[in-house]
Amino acid sequence: WNSVLCVHDYCGDHDGTLALFKKMLRSGIRPDLVTLTTVLPTCGRLAALKQGREIHGYMIVNGLLNRNSNDKFINNSLMDMYAKCGDLRDAQTVFDSMRNKDSASWNIMINGYGVQSCGELALDMFSSMCRAGVKPDEITFVGVLQACNHSGFVSQGRKFLEEMETVYNIVPTSDHYTCVIDMLGRAGKLEEAYKLAVAMPVGDNPVVWRSILSSCRLHGNTDLAQVAGKRLYELEPEHCGGYVLMSNLYVEAGRYEQVLELRDAMRQQNVKKTPGSSWIEIKNDLHVFFTGDQTHPEYESILACLSPLTCHIMEYMLLDEYHYF
Repeated sequence: WNSVLCVHDYCGDHDGTLALFKKMLRSGIRPDLVTLTTVLPTCGRLAALKQGREIHGYMIVNGLLNRNSNDKFINNSLMDMYAKCGDLRDAQTVFDSMRNKDSASWNIMINGYGVQSCGELALDMFSSMCRAGVKPDEITFVGVLQACNHSGFVSQGRKFLEEMETVYNIVPTSDHYTCVIDMLGRAGKLEEAYKLAVAMPVGDNPVVWRSILSSCRLHGNTDLAQVAGKRLYELEPEHCGGYVLMSNLYVEAGRYEQVLELRDAMRQQNVKKTPGSSWIEIKNDLHVFFTGDQTHPEYESILACLSPLTCHIMEYMLLDEYHYF
């Protein structure tokens, strides 16, 4: 069972992983810590908080975990699941209950607070980590820089990037530069972001140029967007992301001829846009929906419910303030 669960998880079939885990329980097979540390990250990736809590409860009830457990690996898995599901309070509770914490434990909390835009808490956690004598690593600084990015701490972000080498003797990677470039772009410092992208010593990275392109759209800078878009096409000629960002930017600027040119270029490169998706959890079952997908067995019933709802929404909303697709 564990081997098949790991295969599903490795292949990115997270829904299949949870479904197989439920089947395992129904078959009367008792999961061990290997099973649970495979399934917990899956709950985090799907933001399936309810299932994650149920697994945590199962571990406590069946003696697989106790409040004073020194098993850093299983506690880190629990913290990571809660943090990725946005439940930072329970993640902090697990963290506080640990007698022995490693760098991964601190990194999970720093990253969790950072992603949720709790920048001050993330930086406080980093300071506590250093005071506790735990040496920061590359992953630590990804979390710290993400915290600066999501909370708009531009000056602190610049300072941390500089101090990585001068104070902590860690050479910044493309992940660190990407965080800072995205931070600068969000803050409207597009020229500084562009100069850093050109000058960074780790080589070109499509994620960096995608970030600059997204920031250009946010701030309406079509000139720099064209430069970033061109570089992105060179790095990823068959990836849809750059084309979609540029197309949206041109639409917002009213430059419809360029939109048509981009669509022609996508056809010539045989680039396909990945459809959007959403999901909803009902009675412990996760239902995933894709744009334009008509394969759901209850598609007609879903459509019948959506049509009157859409009519009601259109009655009460100011249509000129919304776009319907």
